[in-house]
Amino acid sequence: MRRPTSLEHRPFWHPVVFAFALIALAGIAAWLALTGEGAVRYAGVATVELPLPAAPRDAVDLALPGSALEVRTAPFDFTLTEDGPFGPLPRIGSDGRRPFIEYARPFNFEDARPKVAVLLLGIELQAELFDAALALPGPISLQLSPYAPDLPALAERARGAGHEVLLDLPMEPAEHSASDPGPYTLLADNSSDENLDRLNWLLARAPGYIAVTCGGPRSAGSGHLGDVLEVLARRGLALIELGASQLEGAAAAAGLPYASAPPPIGHDSSALSIDDALGGLEAEALAGGSALGVVQGDPVSLERLRVWAATLHDRGLVLAPVSAVLIEQAGLVRGANGWPARRRPA
Repeated sequence: MRRPTSLEHRPFWHPVVFAFALIALAGIAAWLALTGEGAVRYAGVATVELPLPAAPRDAVDLALPGSALEVRTAPFDFTLTEDGPFGPLPRIGSDGRRPFIEYARPFNFEDARPKVAVLLLGIELQAELFDAALALPGPISLQLSPYAPDLPALAERARGAGHEVLLDLPMEPAEHSASDPGPYTLLADNSSDENLDRLNWLLARAPGYIAVTCGGPRSAGSGHLGDVLEVLARRGLALIELGASQLEGAAAAAGLPYASAPPPIGHDSSALSIDDALGGLEAEALAGGSALGVVQGDPVSLERLRVWAATLHDRGLVLAPVSAVLIEQAGLVRGANGWPARRRPA
């Protein structure tokens, strides 16, 4: 007769085995609780698969009862362009309409909730990442590089998905940078004519953008930078300076709508640090009425944005396009022909 093994002598409910089973089950339950979307602020994300699922539109696009859920940017208008040496350039229409306002994502400014806007960078060079960004809520605005291949098609896809488009304007950085800003960078030591020629090339890369973005440039104190900002103002655009506020005075002198944004949430940041930074945007909006944040695009950032955006409605905030916060922070007031450059009455 076969002798039973030691394990066969021991019943499965032996106290030691049973205790280990209880510990394992408790660990699994705790893991499930921490990784669920109910723990948005503290959940870690090790890897993220693309494409991302779309966030519920009624949780992020609804500004006030009765507002349309499907929001789209205005179609491209050829009357807001003129021929330039390198292609069509934006211009203010004969009726006073500006590309900054015409191509902005519609937003209900009667909504009294604190506004949070997010500008997403660095998503145009990877098709999978770009597709995932288009699946994010429409109020999240997209910055595109003027050097991106097939930029007009990318811009049109983004606008067709309801996202505002902003164009990166490469300027020589104030501090040494390891990254190459490209062959059409506006340089502090260039002549004004040379920089304006480069500006014409950059602005002609794609239609339908509302504003340009730049980092704090080395040319902030140069005399010919004012010429660049005046051209942007005359063409009905706006400017967002990332990680600095060196151009605020020069933009005001040129009549150019302007906002300063904090440095981007870093590339390859952890999920926890991204959640913390987004939480800081909420706190800023609650304290001051609006906040503008910048996120460097990668799969983890996009996933955290998707989860975070779907929770704002329940916490009494509204996800707004960048243009809405820029209009507010620039102190512009609404008029018959859009948003004329005058300060909000006290």
